This record gives sequence, structure tokens and C-alpha cells, in this order.
Amino acid sequence: MLKCSVQVLNWFGFVAITNNYELLVPGHATIQLVYSCLGLGVISFFAAFVLAYPVKFKSKIAFLIGGILGIEFLNVIRFVLLSLFWNRNENRVIDHHAIFNIIVYIIIAITLYFWVKRNDLLISNNAAN
Repeated sequence: MLKCSVQVLNWFGFVAITNNYELLVPGHATIQLVYSCLGLGVISFFAAFVLAYPVKFKSKIAFLIGGILGIEFLNVIRFVLLSLFWNRNENRVIDHHAIFNIIVYIIIAITLYFWVKRNDLLISNNAAN
């Protein structure tokens, strides 16, 4: 994810340096990637719901892949924004992990609502025929 974040930063004209665990944008911030930054809890929730929902496997796989890529894309955007605007030396009590999780869970809930609604409509139309 850090390499993707570096690429996005490069596209916007920033110089970024990364190794396996840190991302540095000179003149801005250094962020350190830890296990909880990977978004595995959010992805697990999403995957469990999609896999447990009773629709055709092909529909599940397509939605699952798209959803995981979407979550990872949002995570890359978070890393880009943190590397440009986060300053851990300031006296702020902001937990960006919690904020990210809340935003992503809301997006997932809305997306799942429409996916379930669409699939229920397809199932009911197929049952009527």
C-alpha cells in the first residue's frame, strides 16, 4: 500500500520515499505503517457479509473483488492525505484510524444496502417468472 501511495504522490508532483514500513514526503510528514493500518478488520467484515449472503457465487466474487479494491483505494488515499497533512507533534487528540474505520463502515453499509436491495429484486423477479 505504501508503494501505491508513493505513486499517487508522484502523480501529484510530490517526492516521496518509502521502505516496507514508512512513507516520507520531504517537507511534510513521515507516516509509519503498522498492522492496524492495513484495514484487515474492515475487509474481513465486508468479505464475511458478501460471502454469507445467499446469491450466486459469480455475483459474490465480482462484488467482493470490487469492494476490497475500493477499500484498499480508500486506504491509499488516507495514506496520501496523512503524509501531506498529518503532524504528530501537534497536540491533537484525533485518532485517524477510528475516523477512517467509521467512514469506511458507513460507505460499506450504504454499498451493501444497495447490493442487497438489487439482488433481492433480481431474486424476486426470477421467482415470479
